[in-house]
Amino acid sequence: MHARDISVPEPGHRSPYRPAIGTAPGIPVGSTPPSPSSILLTDSYPEGPRKVVVVNGEVDYETAPVMSAVLGNALRDSAEGVDVDLSAVRFWDCAALNALLRFRREALAHGKTVIVRSPSQMVRRVLGLTGTSWLFRPSAIPSPRY
Repeated sequence: MHARDISVPEPGHRSPYRPAIGTAPGIPVGSTPPSPSSILLTDSYPEGPRKVVVVNGEVDYETAPVMSAVLGNALRDSAEGVDVDLSAVRFWDCAALNALLRFRREALAHGKTVIVRSPSQMVRRVLGLTGTSWLFRPSAIPSPRY
């Protein structure tokens, strides 16, 4: 079973960090219509005892709450944790990072883990600059002692 969610920012609401795109007729000056790049698509599917969530688009303060909700649902439906595929993320800011860090804290509180799969260049850069990439790597499995 797949879950799919689409988020479109509120009309007239634009991130101050993204350049404005030309306005269309009937759209008030100073606001921009939602463009395909400002839409966040998510998909999730089970993979063994884990859930995989694929995030596609831009994750910022406008769309991070949607990502958080999808991740929370995946966490509830998983036995061991969630793998987050961020290979198709084109924009990732501090709101996105904070949402992912809060999600990791929630997962750990439930005895589960969060792994980031294939982060895009944008995500890798933010995780690297903040020193948080190690938090989302698969933990080493201890070898059995005989």
